[in-house]
Amino acid sequence: MILASIDWLPPALVGGTFTIFGLLKVYGLATGIQGGGCKPLGQRLCGTCPSWSRSLNIGMAVLFLLIGILNLAWLASIVSRP
Repeated sequence: MILASIDWLPPALVGGTFTIFGLLKVYGLATGIQGGGCKPLGQRLCGTCPSWSRSLNIGMAVLFLLIGILNLAWLASIVSRP
């Protein structure tokens, strides 16, 4: 069976993007990188928000990872259909 790109492309893009952002945020939390509006792009992507509490920053990283991994699991179920 040939899959149309409309079937697999949205969950692949959303899953990949959110998983990468979630992993970047986990890396930033583990290394203590602090982001903010006037920081370089790398620190803004990896860094935590200075005005949020630590638990809210952790929650955002978990949310990104959850959205990403669920979309990648959905992609795997689409691709593995007979």
